Amino acid sequence: MQDLTQEQAKQVENEIEQAMETLKKHMVDTEPGSYAHGWHCNITMMVSDAIREEFGEMGVYVTSRKISNDAASRFMKLCFGVETKP
Repeated sequence: MQDLTQEQAKQVENEIEQAMETLKKHMVDTEPGSYAHGWHCNITMMVSDAIREEFGEMGVYVTSRKISNDAASRFMKLCFGVETKP
């Protein structure tokens, strides 16, 4: 990431804060078919896919750290279009 001035950093912080508030506002309803439920299902499936792709159907015997990192990477790609690694 490029070096930001204090003013630029504050602007980025404010934009992120506003974006998160917008997301939170739309995550209130958690019933099936809601926005929050859709996010939940996508995250759940990404974790399931990560386990199955890495370890096959016997993925229940793996450590959670690897799964969590992979799931977080998939989440960041899905939500923000960025690829992250542990």
